[in-house]
Amino acid sequence: MSDRLKQFIDNNRNDFDAAAPGPKVLQQLKKQLGQGNVAKKPFQFGFMHWAAMITGVIILSIVLYYSTNKVNVRETVKETPQQIEEKAIVADPVYANQIDHYQELIGLQRTELQKVEKEQPELYRQFASDINQLDSAYRVLKTTLTNNPNREMLLEAMISNLQLQSDLLNRQLLIIKEIKQKSKAHEKSSV
Repeated sequence: MSDRLKQFIDNNRNDFDAAAPGPKVLQQLKKQLGQGNVAKKPFQFGFMHWAAMITGVIILSIVLYYSTNKVNVRETVKETPQQIEEKAIVADPVYANQIDHYQELIGLQRTELQKVEKEQPELYRQFASDINQLDSAYRVLKTTLTNNPNREMLLEAMISNLQLQSDLLNRQLLIIKEIKQKSKAHEKSSV
């Protein structure tokens, strides 16, 4: 049978090549193959696509704005003349940042300590004199820094002095806290 089919196709080749199937045959083949008469829709932007694009543009704009302006938070905070002078003296930014950090911390601790001055003036004077001794040693180190060739050693000594000041202030604040707690406990027991 296959030989007869082959011979039939060979004999009628010209007729097969000349005639084209009708459009109904093509549609039936598409339906049988599962393609149907479906035309592809071009891609359309919906609300979510537009919202995502706008959000992306806004985020990109913000990132570009901050990366080009490089707004530094420390620049917005006004520095004291003492801090400006020390930054000029201390050329190394690592040391300068450490010194700034400790000076900020010490300033906060000193304001906390000054709150006790009215309640216990004698204790405050004693604590203040201890801190002033360390502070005067710090000032001596700072004045010798400009003339000394071994700046790194002096900068490390200045930082360790500031650490000592901060530690001393912490201890003093803890002592004040304990005294306040004892006085509150004594007041409660007397009542």
